[in-house]
Amino acid sequence: MKQFSLLFSFMLCFISVFVYGEMLTIDGYLYMVAKNNSDLKSIQASINAVKGKLAEIERVYAYFFSADLSYSDDKSGRPFSQLAKLNEVSNWNYSTSVNKQFVTGTQFSLGINGSYGTYDYVPGAFGDPHYNVIDISPFVRLEQSLWKDINGGSTKAGIYKQKASAKSALYLLEYKKQKLLLDARIAYWNLSYTRTVIDFRKVSFDRKKRLLDWNQRRYEMDLAERSDLLQSQAAVKSGGLNLKLAYEDENRANRALNQFLNIKDDKLRYDVEKFEDKGNSFKIDGTLTKKGTRADVLAALEDVNTALYDQEASQRTRGADLILEGKYSLNGVEQSSGKSFDHIKNGDRPSYSLGLKYTLPLDFKLRKAIDKGYEAAKVSAQTAAESAVVKENNDWVQLLDSWDNARIRTELAIEVEKIQKQRYEEDRNLLKRGRTTTYMVLQSEDDLDAATLNVFKSILELIQINEQAKAFYSGVGEVL
Repeated sequence: MKQFSLLFSFMLCFISVFVYGEMLTIDGYLYMVAKNNSDLKSIQASINAVKGKLAEIERVYAYFFSADLSYSDDKSGRPFSQLAKLNEVSNWNYSTSVNKQFVTGTQFSLGINGSYGTYDYVPGAFGDPHYNVIDISPFVRLEQSLWKDINGGSTKAGIYKQKASAKSALYLLEYKKQKLLLDARIAYWNLSYTRTVIDFRKVSFDRKKRLLDWNQRRYEMDLAERSDLLQSQAAVKSGGLNLKLAYEDENRANRALNQFLNIKDDKLRYDVEKFEDKGNSFKIDGTLTKKGTRADVLAALEDVNTALYDQEASQRTRGADLILEGKYSLNGVEQSSGKSFDHIKNGDRPSYSLGLKYTLPLDFKLRKAIDKGYEAAKVSAQTAAESAVVKENNDWVQLLDSWDNARIRTELAIEVEKIQKQRYEEDRNLLKRGRTTTYMVLQSEDDLDAATLNVFKSILELIQINEQAKAFYSGVGEVL
């Protein structure tokens, strides 16, 4: 029988070979997750990418420079006038300008048009048949849509659509990030829970061993029945099995923790905070607070804005338009005969022009089909958003119910555990006085174990609910 006791002592020592390393607090753990977890870094990179591309949306209002250059050579010999006929005309034409669109929808251009031309006349018409002409024309040009883009309506609709779409993408990425961090926090507390269970299983195993040793001595002294000894042996084996299963659970929980830390070595073990301490804090602050709307719902609401602005932009770009154009320029023309410029025939000659341009797409049959498509997209987005709002409200109500129920169960479980402890102590004292059986003591001990584990599970459930509330309902702030 001593061999039996030594066997289980050896097994307990073998199971307990792992030694925990440095203390890893929950805050330190989350910092390491943010630094090392590949999935989280990928999500954060996607968030940064979307934010980084937002500046591109405003490019429509940015200044831009344009320039062009062309050359022409005309040898058609067309008559210049009744007295002169051209043999050849060659021209270099160029234009440079700085352009900008304002939020009012006004297109603005400030630049210079210019040309350098050579005119070769038929001899006899003029004293010198060769003339060089330089024309320089600084100008200001304005263009304003009076229908489509009045006050920048069409442009703004396109910008608002892109911003709403970017917000939706960011909220969905934030929601994905929240879920990953929630899983990481749950993994941390699961590991803490499994180690608490291990400590408890050790205590339970020791109790059963002491009872086995006591029955062993009594059996050798012919003071106990063999059935009591066998019952104690079975209890120790059961306790050893439960302890082994607890270590297996801890191994799985530790691998999950290391996976979030992007650590391949499953033998690396950190010491973690006691999850019971987290449960004790709920006695002080036992309420859940909703500080913001869940990120996936915010994404659905932004999808509605995207559909609305998309529909508006489409309607503005598909209809007729009336465009007002205005240009003012200063024209300076310099002429010379031969190869040198010896006189100016024309000085600055200011000019201006005003015009109206009307456009009307003739795709009348297509417009109804196009309108139906955008209307359907809007209705789809609105319906999805309404469903998301209802689901979030139900989820929050359910979370509050689960929280209240879990708190009540925890309080009841603690009371049951206290009673089972009293019952176990009473049965153990009765066994020492010979007034009960080993079976009854082991039964009360099993009931105590079940009651204690039920307390642990209730506390873990409270932690999981609290973490879920903090993850999804603490508010994500302004994403843009």
